[in-house]
Amino acid sequence: MNVSITVYEALRLPGLSSARLIAGQGGTHNLIKWVTTVEVIEDISRLQEGEFLVTTGYGLDQHSEHFQKLLAMKKLSGAAIYTGFYLKQIPQVFKDIANQNDLPLIELPTALNFSSITKSILEQILNKQMELISSSLDFHKQLTQLVVKNEGKPSISDRLSLLTGTSLFIMDESGDLSYSVQKHESISIDETELIVHQDSLPYKDLSEKCQLERKPLEMELNRFKVLFYPISANEKNYGCLIAIKELDEWSELHISTLEHAAAVFAIEYLKEEAVLQTQNRLRGEFLEQLINKNFQTSSMALERGKKLGFDLSLSQAILYVKLENIQDSRHFKKSMDLLNDLARTELEKLGRQFVIRERLEGLMILFEVKEGRNTNWKQDSLKTAGILHRLWKQRFPRVQVTVGVGRTYAEVSRLNQSAVEAEYAADLHTLLFMEKKIIHYDDLAAFHLLLQMKEAGLSLKQFYEEQMGSLLNKSKQGIDLIYTLEAFFKHNHHIQATASELFIHRHTLKYRLNLIEKRSGYHLDSADDRLKLQLAMAAYKLEQYYQ
Repeated sequence: MNVSITVYEALRLPGLSSARLIAGQGGTHNLIKWVTTVEVIEDISRLQEGEFLVTTGYGLDQHSEHFQKLLAMKKLSGAAIYTGFYLKQIPQVFKDIANQNDLPLIELPTALNFSSITKSILEQILNKQMELISSSLDFHKQLTQLVVKNEGKPSISDRLSLLTGTSLFIMDESGDLSYSVQKHESISIDETELIVHQDSLPYKDLSEKCQLERKPLEMELNRFKVLFYPISANEKNYGCLIAIKELDEWSELHISTLEHAAAVFAIEYLKEEAVLQTQNRLRGEFLEQLINKNFQTSSMALERGKKLGFDLSLSQAILYVKLENIQDSRHFKKSMDLLNDLARTELEKLGRQFVIRERLEGLMILFEVKEGRNTNWKQDSLKTAGILHRLWKQRFPRVQVTVGVGRTYAEVSRLNQSAVEAEYAADLHTLLFMEKKIIHYDDLAAFHLLLQMKEAGLSLKQFYEEQMGSLLNKSKQGIDLIYTLEAFFKHNHHIQATASELFIHRHTLKYRLNLIEKRSGYHLDSADDRLKLQLAMAAYKLEQYYQ
């Protein structure tokens, strides 16, 4: 439906029955958007696209340059000139220009009033506008009722396609296809391109542009028109609506309906987001209760989990994904939101049930661990952690994250232990000789006993001072013997590798190692003595970390 009428339709109106088309017959399909009556034609720049010009022809018998230029601009939908007032007949040059540009040129008799022309045409335009508004409201009502009835995006898409006769593709914020309704066999879509006949469009790039600019995009491909509409609300993008059908099948009603539909989809996304936020909050609080062991019995925890759609009878582990070195609070909040979205999206793709809880420095994630023919629990949990870390590094390389992985447990009562382990792993990863960004609690094996000692209230300082207190102070030459010993252990007692890291000659390193043996009383070629020093070194690093 168009809210304008064509020149052909206007000429068939009773009020214009005496008007005569004398040139530009090829443009009778032009749409009349408004009627303008002018006595003297001077400033042609004020005339708008699609206007239908009615003039008495005053002055055109002597000075018609402006009018000739106007006829050739292809801006007007048509032009009507009275004969009998100032022009006895319409000049041939006007007819020639009108024919060249397919601009309907109409001769009006003096008996036909200005008001009759404008009234006849504008009444039709107004009637079409009212009809469009009525139909548009009806379509909008149909779509919003689907939202109220919780029919979901597929039902909304199906109804929208039926109302507009278009093939539809609903894209999510990242440009992935969420749902589609294909009415045309010649239209298909793959991971990167929208294909119409044999031509293609990079729909992901266009979808991203549509969302960034927050305005519709329109283009033609073969005999089809393709429209992109952003789906957004509250300054947030949710995706893009792509509608396609034949060029000559589009109407203003269909375009208006698509505009309404974009808003309806935004409402649906907002509704889903509100439900999801509530669900995530309840699940997050549930995870906090599990970590703090607030349930009196395991059966109570299992029952609570079922109500939240989470099966605690499966094997579970906890990841602690920690954001590193972000000082700005707004940057940290944005990074947390991005990390949260990425974790949810990828865990859903992996088909794992999960619960996420935001902590002060990152995310605590309880997730299902699966054991396969060639994969044990530990390998599976590390693989999942690796996927999240790799994707984050690819998308946001400037923001560093560390992933601590707790052990997997099948018992609900031990899940809090996995949380403690994951947090230890993320916090203490810098204490390892070979620093890693994905750390399983088992990687801290040398620290397990020391952590238990610290939790039991035993002094780590007393322990390491007894073993290597004589090495803590630098030598007279300012040599850091602890740093030297740490590098030596890190490189598995390899002289050349250790010397290279310390940027010293291997003879200098041997001198330092002899000094360490003399001060400590231990022999570095003794496995027992090395074990004592390594435990003391681990205790020292752990104590320094907590200080």
